[in-house]
Amino acid sequence: MYRFFDMGLEAGVAAVILIPLFLVVNRIYFHDLGRTVGYLIFAIYLAGVDAVVGLPCITYIRLDFNYNFVPFLHMFSDYRSSLLNVLLFVPLGFFLPLFWKKFSVFGYTLLFGFCTSLLIELLQIFTFRATDINDLMTNTVGTVLGYLLARVVLKLFPGTEPSPRTKDVFLVCGMTFGVMFFVQPFLAALVWNWIM
Repeated sequence: MYRFFDMGLEAGVAAVILIPLFLVVNRIYFHDLGRTVGYLIFAIYLAGVDAVVGLPCITYIRLDFNYNFVPFLHMFSDYRSSLLNVLLFVPLGFFLPLFWKKFSVFGYTLLFGFCTSLLIELLQIFTFRATDINDLMTNTVGTVLGYLLARVVLKLFPGTEPSPRTKDVFLVCGMTFGVMFFVQPFLAALVWNWIM
C-alpha cells in the first residue's frame, strides 16, 4: 500500500511541474489542448512509473551491480511482483496506439515497450534496484496486453484519431524524464519533509 502512496505522491509532485510545462509547449508546439491533456495524462503515468521503478535522479545516483540474467528465476515464487510489473506497463501499451498512429502497428508498440523496459533495467544499475531479465519480460507482456486493449477501444470508438506526429512521443517522454531527473526530486523532498 505504501508503494502506491509513494507513487501517487511522486507523480503528483511531478504533475505540479508538468502541467504548466505542457501548457507552454501546447502554446508553442502542440496547438491542440485536447491532445495536450492526453499527453499530460501519459506524462503523469510515466512519472509514476519512474517513481515505482526507482530511476536515478540528480540527487541520487549510485553504481550498484545487483542483477539477474537467468530467465524465470524467482518469477513464480514472487508472482505478485511479476503481476505488478505486467500491470505497470499495460498503460504504456494502451496509450501509444491511442495517441500516435505509428504505434497502431503492433511491432512498433512492442519495440517501444521492450526498449523502454530495457532502458529502465539498465538505468537501475545506478540505483538501489536490481536489473532483472524477468522484469524485462513481464513489462513487455504488459505492453502487449495494453496494445490489445487499445485495439479494442479504437474499434469501439472509430472516431478516435491518433496523431501522425510520432516525434511527439519522444518529446513527451523526454520532458517527463527530464523533469523527474532534474527538478522533481527537490520539490518532492520539500513535500516529504512537510508530511513527515
